Amino acid sequence: MGSNYKIGYYYEQKVKKMLEKEGYDVWRTPGSHSAIDIIAINKEGNIRLIQVKKNKREIDISNINYIDLFELYHLAEKYKDSNNVNIELWIFSNNKLKKYNKEDILKLKDIIFPQ
Repeated sequence: MGSNYKIGYYYEQKVKKMLEKEGYDVWRTPGSHSAIDIIAINKEGNIRLIQVKKNKREIDISNINYIDLFELYHLAEKYKDSNNVNIELWIFSNNKLKKYNKEDILKLKDIIFPQ
């Protein structure tokens, strides 16, 4: 498919279209160098902040860059008590999609901060 940028763009566009079909207004954050690739908001006020990854290996959160996990964990921790903000990680691998939500990310504390 080409460069990492083109691959990332393709999957971010795919997520954008999926969420728009669900009624969300969606924005990509290209070049932001942040943990968030997609911002989605629906008319009920639900906000989804999503990191999108394409992985050649099997879908496994341990294959994700540590810095990305660290940043996602801190966002999840910051918004853990907010019912209308969800922090998500979407991983595409071998024509499959695995979604992790805020609660899943918070469970990674032992991986991110080993004893």
